[in-house]
Amino acid sequence: MEPTGVNYQLLWGTQLARAGVEVRLVGHKELRSFRQHHLGLPDKDDDADALALAIYGWDFLEVPWRFVQVRSQTIVEIRRLVLRLSHLNRVQSPIINRARQDLAWQFPEVALVRSVGLGEKVPLLWGWLCGERQSVKYDLMLEQSIGLGIDEGVRLHAARICDIQREEMAVEFQLSLLVSEPQFLPYRKVFARFGFGRRVEALLLSQIYPFENYLAADGKPDVKICNGRKSDKATKRHLSLRRFCKALGYAPSHSWQR
Repeated sequence: MEPTGVNYQLLWGTQLARAGVEVRLVGHKELRSFRQHHLGLPDKDDDADALALAIYGWDFLEVPWRFVQVRSQTIVEIRRLVLRLSHLNRVQSPIINRARQDLAWQFPEVALVRSVGLGEKVPLLWGWLCGERQSVKYDLMLEQSIGLGIDEGVRLHAARICDIQREEMAVEFQLSLLVSEPQFLPYRKVFARFGFGRRVEALLLSQIYPFENYLAADGKPDVKICNGRKSDKATKRHLSLRRFCKALGYAPSHSWQR
């Protein structure tokens, strides 16, 4: 099947695996090219896609590199949690922006304060606004504020932000357990040299692990030598490096001018 999304793939992939059926994933670009140029089937039609997938599997079942890399269960879970954090970040951003806009006239002295969580505690500002945390500092600031007073809408927004950030903390704790597994230690040593945080570490692991997938069968970088397009000189093509860059979204692209 096509890797059409985490939820769809998770449901059918899990059920098929439980039934003892091997699952192979076909890349979108590869299937589109196969459907159009090899089979001459119509563009993006469900029946045509199903037929193309069946024939693709029949033709290339014994050629593993024709299929998308199958990730380990730990990596699948890390990827799911990374996507969950991304979703939570998208959800809370407009709520925070709306709350700050309201605070600009209700309590302007704190409208631009960057408040972050500490350990298992929600951020002080948002926790104070919704009544979950106490702060003498903000109490005094509110008494002397030139604002028009805090209404119930801002307090409800603050409560939503705290709920989302508590969920983020729980997800990050799960991530910390997964990325601490021993097979990831060599990767994390490299990440530490760049000062990457936990979220970035998890994101990179979900994309590049295991590193051996980018190497040739002998465990060395896959490098091919061929003649250049514009000359007969031998040119090296660093295929391992290209595959690795592509996994990180740094694939080369071409542009043409007419």
